[in-house]
Amino acid sequence: MIEWLDDVWSRTRAVQIVEGGEDGGPLCGRAVLAELPDAVSVEAARELTTTGRFTGDICRCHGGPTIVLRDTAGDVLASASLHGHGSVSWERSRFRNDLVVADPAALHLFLAGHGVPNQLTSFLAPLADLLNLHEGRPQFRPARKEGKRYLTERGVPDVLHPVLVAATGQQCGELSDAQVDDVRRRLTAATPSPTARAAILLSWLGRLPIPAEALWGEGVLVRQLLADLRLPDVATAAAETRTGHVATGVINLIMHSGDDGTLATAIGPTLRQLFPPAPEANTVR
Repeated sequence: MIEWLDDVWSRTRAVQIVEGGEDGGPLCGRAVLAELPDAVSVEAARELTTTGRFTGDICRCHGGPTIVLRDTAGDVLASASLHGHGSVSWERSRFRNDLVVADPAALHLFLAGHGVPNQLTSFLAPLADLLNLHEGRPQFRPARKEGKRYLTERGVPDVLHPVLVAATGQQCGELSDAQVDDVRRRLTAATPSPTARAAILLSWLGRLPIPAEALWGEGVLVRQLLADLRLPDVATAAAETRTGHVATGVINLIMHSGDDGTLATAIGPTLRQLFPPAPEANTVR
């Protein structure tokens, strides 16, 4: 397989990323998500998708999107489906031997930078493991005195405690527009700077347990508060506050508002720092 990969890449002149995985149908009929523009990016794709550790097995999901290698005439030389965070399956039906790449963070940031959607969301599970964000019991923050410590642990500004402590985490995701506006006014009065406010909100969002609280509880409220801020202010806060919790908050936000290259660029250095390349890998060259 290593010799085969070396051969097909040596003949590759164009790389496309197309929609769908193993069940996506003929490659020629799929939507093109990105096309690498030059030899430098093609070589980068080669390095990122052929350096790592072979598992001797395959992922049972269909995966997607799919990387397609084409020769000078535009004919398909090879293809590989992506499976979760950092797993590449080259010609799965033929080789049945997935490759866990040496630098998953670099791979997914590279693809995101070329416009491939949903690449940053692959970091959510690794971040949950790294930051211990998996939910336990209670699933949602309790109300009143019992829940006050959760607000403190999540970095919620003190000015918001009186209004939020009366509600559970689940109820915070169900507040009326008037109640959300009241929370927004309190936060803005206490923190007039939109960049500082964005940093507080992203960190708060990134500290919520996954999945219930982060996606359906307090997470709903925090995303509503972030929606009032300009994208440049959110991106500046994300770039300047280089913590795992802020990066997690950005990814949570992207999951609900759509991919954005600006935010990917903002948290790229943080993700690279949190998830460095594997120390040892088999390189296909």
